[in-house]
Amino acid sequence: MKLKKLLALVLSVAMLALCLSGCGGETKEDGGSADSSGGGDASEIKMGLLLPGSANDGGWSQMAADAFEAAANEYGCTADYTESVAATDMETIMRGYADNGYSIIVSHGAEFLDASKQVAKDYPDIQFINTSSMNGMDPNLAGIDFGSAELGYITGLIAGMATESNKIGLVCAMEGDTTVLCNECVEYAAKKINPDIEVTVVYTGSFDDQLKAKQATAELINNGCDVIAMNCDAAAIGAVQQCDEAGVVCVPYATPMDGQGSTIICQVIQDAQLGIQVAVEKAIEGTLGSGALAMGIAENVVTLDDFQGPYSDVLTDDEVNQIIEIFDKVYNGEDVKEVIDSTF
Repeated sequence: MKLKKLLALVLSVAMLALCLSGCGGETKEDGGSADSSGGGDASEIKMGLLLPGSANDGGWSQMAADAFEAAANEYGCTADYTESVAATDMETIMRGYADNGYSIIVSHGAEFLDASKQVAKDYPDIQFINTSSMNGMDPNLAGIDFGSAELGYITGLIAGMATESNKIGLVCAMEGDTTVLCNECVEYAAKKINPDIEVTVVYTGSFDDQLKAKQATAELINNGCDVIAMNCDAAAIGAVQQCDEAGVVCVPYATPMDGQGSTIICQVIQDAQLGIQVAVEKAIEGTLGSGALAMGIAENVVTLDDFQGPYSDVLTDDEVNQIIEIFDKVYNGEDVKEVIDSTF
């Protein structure tokens, strides 16, 4: 089956207007096709997805759309999505899906959490999922965190070792709970390297506005930051470009920026697509539940890219090996903060 775009939605309890209907596909080969209550025919399940950006943005929103489609194909469910959802429309669109028989509703991004909580309490028999969130709500809202703390700690170690001015700049999109946690962990790890390090965070308010990210990066560099880390999805391209123009090293974290610039020394990648697909499949099987669900380094949701490129030698071989060793310990089940504390 193919994931279908929801082209129109009228207010609240009005009918959803779909330009294309979902279609059933093959169930899982083990014969255990399941619905979101743990039994029945999975091909009867309808799932709805709310995206903050375009489903073809090549980044954050497309990750969710692709994961959603993969899960739907695996189980033969109907899957529809609404892209570029504005804050003012979140609750209305969720209610539209709920009122039209969708039993799994996924909202992609921490900015959807409040709306998810408002709607979920009125539809206790529907499984709601909010991605990039540190919490959910009983009995039917699951918040999925993609290793935000681990992502931040590893990024902070790299940036902390790379800076000479002791000033690190972070360029981010939205000030959600997972992003704030991640950035706090960046600062914690960087200060373990050197307590004199200062970390400045700029939120641009956009996941796709490259110009805003570029301007924010230029301001941070003008204020003395000699290492920039960026976590703003497709908009991060602008931040990398500004680093290239200024000759300032950068560390993309979360969304990979392969081939976007020569000043990238390493990337700490957050595979939200894998995390979302796992969560949606659990929802289809009726095993997801509510509350918080975290996936990170041990689940390959957070990975560490190679240290390479013209600027990668700002870190010594010993520093690179130390970072890799810490990462490997976390992959094998050790707590990242405890490992860092015992190392520095």
